[in-house]
Amino acid sequence: MSPRPQLPAEEVEARRAAILASALTEIVQRGPEAVRMKDVAAGAGVSVGTVQYYFTSRDDLLVEAFSAHSRAVIAEIAALSARSGTAWERLQATFAAVPTVGSYEQRSIVWVELVAAARRSPVLNDCVAEVFAGWRGHLRTVIEAGIADGSLTPRLDPDLVVDTLIAQIDGFDLAVAAGREGLSPGQIAASLESTAAALLGVPCAVPADSV
Repeated sequence: MSPRPQLPAEEVEARRAAILASALTEIVQRGPEAVRMKDVAAGAGVSVGTVQYYFTSRDDLLVEAFSAHSRAVIAEIAALSARSGTAWERLQATFAAVPTVGSYEQRSIVWVELVAAARRSPVLNDCVAEVFAGWRGHLRTVIEAGIADGSLTPRLDPDLVVDTLIAQIDGFDLAVAAGREGLSPGQIAASLESTAAALLGVPCAVPADSV
């Protein structure tokens, strides 16, 4: 058998990305237990052999797909951390981004499936821990900046404020993944903003059409 021809690095990366994106779509539609290599290949527009060339097993593919999702979320958090503005403006931008970056429904379903799968995989458990650490680091840094300049006056220990906000974000993820209707991006952002304002001592007038 002749060796597989070498492809440019850009094409290799593009194929891997397409396969991983297809795997995530299959996870959303079928659940990780029902993902099949042939369906992933069809969604990516490649052969099953190509999928197996890059990922030696279905489990390897699923782990890498979940890991890629985690890296993307962490990158989004880092982008939020790089924004300029006051501490409160940066928090508002964060809350607005939660339901609007990418496909919120797909992102929420993948996150719920990832957390469940992490119970059986040390690698995926590390991915979940990194995402939580990313959120905690981002929110804590912004809140500490607001405390330092006097614009934020927390009613609770800052770590408790951070954990409360993360729990609320996870709660919305779970609700969206479960198919709850009537949750608009504006409502989600306004709810997060109201909670943060109450905990951080910020007067917050939420527009009537957002709740």
